[in-house]
Amino acid sequence: MLVMERVTGESIPAGVERSTLENAIASGFPLLKFPQQLEAAFEQEVAVQRCRQLAFGGLFGILLYDLFLIPDWLVSPQMFVTSLWVRLGVVTPIALLMIASLYLNPPVAIREFLVAAGGVVLGAGSILYLMLVGEGGPGDAQHQSLILIILFITMVQRVRFWWAMAACLACFAMHAVGLSLLPASTFEFQVSANTVFGCAVVLTLFASYVLERETRMNYLLSLRGRLQRQDLDAKSRRDALTGLRNRLSLDEAIEDCDRADGVDKELAVILLDIDHFKSFNDTAGHQAGDVCLKRVAGIVQSELRDYSDDVFRFGGEEFVVLLHGVDLPRAIRISERIRKAVEDASIPHPALDLGEVVTVSMGVASVVLSRDIRVGQVIAAADAALYSAKRNGRNQVAPRMQFVEFVGMAERGLFAH
Repeated sequence: MLVMERVTGESIPAGVERSTLENAIASGFPLLKFPQQLEAAFEQEVAVQRCRQLAFGGLFGILLYDLFLIPDWLVSPQMFVTSLWVRLGVVTPIALLMIASLYLNPPVAIREFLVAAGGVVLGAGSILYLMLVGEGGPGDAQHQSLILIILFITMVQRVRFWWAMAACLACFAMHAVGLSLLPASTFEFQVSANTVFGCAVVLTLFASYVLERETRMNYLLSLRGRLQRQDLDAKSRRDALTGLRNRLSLDEAIEDCDRADGVDKELAVILLDIDHFKSFNDTAGHQAGDVCLKRVAGIVQSELRDYSDDVFRFGGEEFVVLLHGVDLPRAIRISERIRKAVEDASIPHPALDLGEVVTVSMGVASVVLSRDIRVGQVIAAADAALYSAKRNGRNQVAPRMQFVEFVGMAERGLFAH
């Protein structure tokens, strides 16, 4: 169907149901997991930006990590060569490879695993190694920098909560094991240091949970807003009385047809006017007139193909039908079918003689679209045919224009027989 709902330039993920969205918002998703359709939509929309964000954060983290060569030199100059080899020769190249892999937009599980595992294995693991191979003394303070690793994972990279929890617990275990292996580390010192580190883990995980929940809630609220704007946008392109597409939607359909890349596409236009509608309104009142308009609109809609035809309320008692890929003889047959369906509906006409019913007059035009022929010209041809039908007695389809007008239109590729 050429005419589509326009939704303010915003896309709505496929398969997202409003009820599922509202239920997710109401539930608060305490486990930080959406229903399957919403989760897939969420990851699909944030995946590319998320990978770029993680890559940038990773580069920033590597820079800070390598800057610790300065305190390594100042605190343990005898270990500087080892520290240089570990930081620049092992950790940095591997980390850069992991960051490069993020630009391949891996699945969410691989993406979050790379960041969490990179922080634990490369960051915390290398710090633990340097701490254990050192000679004690001031170098034992290396364990404090493990707190920076969990801050980097949870606050900078904002690894998904469950991955962050696994990473933080791994860092806590490495911290506890590392301290226990240090000869100069007393039991009291281990308890104190592990308590501080454990509290840091709890606080950062709490912050990680809150941040991810807020991120997810903001996404759901944004999606709800898009759906609401989609509804409003759709309503703005619908006639409130008949439910048909309105003049704005018709203008957009014409614009779409006129700027379509392809040429040689057939288009038929039907203009339909309810006969003696003004007298109907004057006699029965506007409420009865509105009921008549809705019934006629429903009849016209029911006679069209749902997938490729469109009907618009043109104004007042006039309607426009666009038939895509339909030649003139077929358009005439469709018009006659609509005319007969309206007549067979036997809607009483209060302004006419007893037993008279509501009827319609219709004008038809067809064209093979090209760069030299615009849809407006086809509508004008159909409008001329409509007035011909009215002049000839109404309640009929006018597939033929005046001979002189027909010749003029034929020279430009327009046909209305």
